[in-house]
Amino acid sequence: MRIGVVVHGAEAIDSGFALRAIRVLERFGDVSVSLGGTMGRVAVIDHSHEDLIDITRRERPSTALQRLIDDKYDLVVLVNQGKTLESGIRFAELIIPRLNRKEIPLLVIEGAGAIGSIGRCDLLEGLASSLHLPVYHLKPRVAIEEAGDRVVRQIEGVRQGELIQINGIIIGRAVGEEVIITAENREITRVDGCEIKPHGLEKLGETDLRGAIIRSGTPRRSPTRLRQIHGETRRIAVLIDHDAESSLEIAKNASLAVTVGDDTTAVAADILYRVDVPIIGITDGDRDGLIDKREKAPGSLVLRVSPGTDDQMGERVRREIFRGSGEIECSSPNELKRKIIQLLKNDIIEVIES
Repeated sequence: MRIGVVVHGAEAIDSGFALRAIRVLERFGDVSVSLGGTMGRVAVIDHSHEDLIDITRRERPSTALQRLIDDKYDLVVLVNQGKTLESGIRFAELIIPRLNRKEIPLLVIEGAGAIGSIGRCDLLEGLASSLHLPVYHLKPRVAIEEAGDRVVRQIEGVRQGELIQINGIIIGRAVGEEVIITAENREITRVDGCEIKPHGLEKLGETDLRGAIIRSGTPRRSPTRLRQIHGETRRIAVLIDHDAESSLEIAKNASLAVTVGDDTTAVAADILYRVDVPIIGITDGDRDGLIDKREKAPGSLVLRVSPGTDDQMGERVRREIFRGSGEIECSSPNELKRKIIQLLKNDIIEVIES
């Protein structure tokens, strides 16, 4: 029996639940495992699971599941661990309507405490017993309402005080357990249940709310030891501007990464520590605290500029150092550091070396 598994998120890996579920599934057939989502890849590296879980693709969970369905696996499995049982089940039930299952059964193993299936799955009871999980009846749900150019998305399973991100941009902080986002003509016009960060919405700009990636909370709830891996380094520098979760794709073989924004710098530096890529961070002191523990590769540098100017300084670096692109040749990281400091010297308040 060919079993295709998609593990979603870092928590299932950090807790050890994903590994336990995979080992149980291996008793029933030939198992192939890949990752859905972004931050889980960092957890895979930290736990040395690269030979078990394929992290070569960056896919949404629904995309990864559909790929396995299209490859005609006998059974497709989603392994997740939500913040709560309710939020974990809700996550799965929102993915189900996006899939064209083609009669292939879909099994959902939720680490917060449930297992269920869509379509007949002969392994359901046996897996439930082996994993000591109750069987849950899944009900496909839709979280998007559309009326012409007006789109409304409902985000549940949110905890009060959690940061809300849309496509990697922090737009505010939740004030309750539900956030409702409304957009008209691709512009977000209303956010209920959230204390808005106006600058975040400005940076976000036009957004297709139907396909936007919306997250609440921190990117990794239960961090563990950090592990470094080393690959071939190219003599290039890259610019990461408010897209920290793309850091591995953008910069894993770079000799240096320039990051723009306080939280972007914190998250990107922590990710790129795994592949030993130093950063030059351009920050202005308005960090929202997306992650607590931060690591930076040796040779990193953080430039704190005047309050409210990190975006403008980042744009200057893009225009005058990177010549409008996101990547340049870099034979000497130290020389690039010198050029950036010289360019921004009148606005730099502090230089922090790692």
